[in-house]
Amino acid sequence: MCVMYHVWMEIIYWNKRVDDFINNLDDLTSSRVRNCLRLLEEHGHLLGMPDSKSLGKGLFELRTQGRIKVRMLYVFHKNKAYLIHGFVKKAWKISLRDISYAHQTHKEVIELA
Repeated sequence: MCVMYHVWMEIIYWNKRVDDFINNLDDLTSSRVRNCLRLLEEHGHLLGMPDSKSLGKGLFELRTQGRIKVRMLYVFHKNKAYLIHGFVKKAWKISLRDISYAHQTHKEVIELA
């Protein structure tokens, strides 16, 4: 017997920068990001590859596929998913600058949320 779990995770855009990033993407890419966000909302902590990947220390990346690859970094806190950073992936590895920013923002989420 197969059992489906639906979590319905609340997603919080941590700052206007995240919202602006998504809104400034082209229509197709924005649609792909919103589809990944819907998956995160539906599956929460249970969402895995290829849509979500743990980066360690409580940081996760939401991954879009297609010509333009977008990464949305997020954390879980108090049964909510907080989107803290978004960028277009241009290299194989995520830059240290992006990771550093995400870790600092993660600390803010824990302190302020």
